[in-house]
Amino acid sequence: MEELKQNEDALGFKLLLIDGKGMLGKTRGIMKDKGITIPVLLDSGSYSRNVLGTMYTPTTYVIDEEGRVRCRLVGHSEDFNGIITDVLSRI
Repeated sequence: MEELKQNEDALGFKLLLIDGKGMLGKTRGIMKDKGITIPVLLDSGSYSRNVLGTMYTPTTYVIDEEGRVRCRLVGHSEDFNGIITDVLSRI
């Protein structure tokens, strides 16, 4: 994900993470341990579950500049960066 984050401007997108449990302390610790520098939105109000229908983690959404969900990936993928790059190239 960090590699993908470095290509935001070239690919024309913004990468954000959502912590669906809204646990700031735990999230900070995990991000520090894993060296993650991507911004995280804390969702203590269950917005992602109620509005986006997120039931499992990880779930990845590609949302276009007009707010439309263009892609939804549930689960882990070995080719995450490739999949997201391909989706972005089609938007």
